[in-house]
Amino acid sequence: MNVQEYILSTVKALQEPIVFEHIDNDKLEDAIYAKVMSKKFRKLKAADDAVRITKKAIKIAVTKNQPIRIFEMFGGNKLWSFEEAPEIDWAELFSLTYYMQWCRLIASVYKPGVVFEYFSQDVSVESLNNVPRTETNKYSESFRELIKWIEPHLPANIKIRYTRHYELFDDPKDYDQELEVAKQKVLKNNQGKLPTLTTEMKAATELNVKLKPGQDSAPDWREQVELQHQAIFLTKTLSEYSNSPDIIWTCPTFYADSVVTGSTKSSFAKFWAGVGVLRPKKDGFDEIVLTPKQLEQAKYAWQEVSISGLPGKNFSKIRILNN
Repeated sequence: MNVQEYILSTVKALQEPIVFEHIDNDKLEDAIYAKVMSKKFRKLKAADDAVRITKKAIKIAVTKNQPIRIFEMFGGNKLWSFEEAPEIDWAELFSLTYYMQWCRLIASVYKPGVVFEYFSQDVSVESLNNVPRTETNKYSESFRELIKWIEPHLPANIKIRYTRHYELFDDPKDYDQELEVAKQKVLKNNQGKLPTLTTEMKAATELNVKLKPGQDSAPDWREQVELQHQAIFLTKTLSEYSNSPDIIWTCPTFYADSVVTGSTKSSFAKFWAGVGVLRPKKDGFDEIVLTPKQLEQAKYAWQEVSISGLPGKNFSKIRILNN
């Protein structure tokens, strides 16, 4: 199986008929929970918060006979330092097919199915990481085109939604007002002091922020960025989502309230802050998302790819890792 055949096979696999398991009504919630927490997709043991939130969301869905809602809140831009930026690349495609296989597993015990919801924090990364709106626009456009391309391959009871935080405002200045209120909450909770950063937090800030001229001349610039980062989650619009009781939270990396899935079967990296590559194995390939540091250390060769209808500038070639 060559590279192109392999990629197409992972997409075509999504449209195979779902084999439904018969579950008695009194055992349905437990059966759904077991599929959500399947070790085939879950990378880490679920924290107590994630267990509580997940079980509550399942109970609400079953009571109302509505689809399970899985919610992925993410950065909303391709990391600016990648040559792939500002559009999506193979990382988004690989993670999308991985998540859809997870949804298929859940839907196998619950016929109302699953809605997988991407929530792009694009409006916040503009001021947080100095990413221009032209770039967040391009990212969301290319991601939505990918979703449109893959939707015909999905079973009828699995849906994808893509929401931009930016689009929730008639005027983006309204977000700025929300953010300032939230910053004051963070400062009040921290006795008026800026957040204290660990070594890992400093490294993450330096990776994500596209520095403006002179920004790093302020000794506390990283702490100022982290103040805003923490405030994002206390803004009015995000708080409304956070407090919604009918959603299951998921994230590639650890958050106490989320089911930790990674981005692919073989990757923990966040898809928007990584690039997608393939690693050869005996019967095909492994789909990998590499962080910037992993990419620097990787040995690979580019291979041309031509898949009809697959949108964007980053799908005409792919990195193949040298084992």
